[in-house]
Amino acid sequence: MVNKKVISDIISQYSLGGEIEKVKWQITDDELYISFKNGSKTIAGEINHPGNLGLKKGTYGIYDTSKLIKCLNILDGELLMEAKIVNDTPSILNIADTNYEIRFNLASAGAIEDTDVSKIKTPEKESASFEITDEFITRFVKSKNALNDIEKFTIETRDGFSGDELVFTIGTELRGSTIEFTTDATVTKHFKSIPFSAESFKEILKANRSYESGKLTVYSEGFIILDFKFEDETSTKYFIIRLQDAS
Repeated sequence: MVNKKVISDIISQYSLGGEIEKVKWQITDDELYISFKNGSKTIAGEINHPGNLGLKKGTYGIYDTSKLIKCLNILDGELLMEAKIVNDTPSILNIADTNYEIRFNLASAGAIEDTDVSKIKTPEKESASFEITDEFITRFVKSKNALNDIEKFTIETRDGFSGDELVFTIGTELRGSTIEFTTDATVTKHFKSIPFSAESFKEILKANRSYESGKLTVYSEGFIILDFKFEDETSTKYFIIRLQDAS
């Protein structure tokens, strides 16, 4: 048995509000591993969860995550999860609570593109980093919600009153309204404004809000890495590539 919240949290951590639909759940005897990327390949990531959700080991192809979420929404509490195995391959995912039993068809592994995050090349030296806090998450999410139609935000370094800091700006002057806030950071290389997807970043923060520890690292070449660790020893990691302009 596994609690519904555990599964829902894992799905939120990779689907990012519906941005990513197709993934492979890699189940071993004692771990669930999921790697993923969005269609524009500006976001990639991985999840390591210490547990197999009660499922037999194998590759579970999830082709329509939105449909899986809708199915899970009618369930509550502790869930029983089992898989129908055909020719050593999971073909149907059965999920049941005390009121419903869902049979969710799985896709073949070949129908879903592989994502190998180990091949992502990051710059050798980071430019800035800081430990993520609840306050930072709240400030960014509130700022993005206030300017809901804004697609981009930027990060840059600044000399603050108490030391180096990072400036987060949601929106651009070319689009009218902007919201800006700062956070203290360890800065090893100063850089000017770099644009990233505001919606994707917001969804990552929301999906990992129950973190135990988190770190954001920025590279002046146009790269962000987000690392989260959780009390149950789950870990998530996200690679975010800059957008082409800040208009």
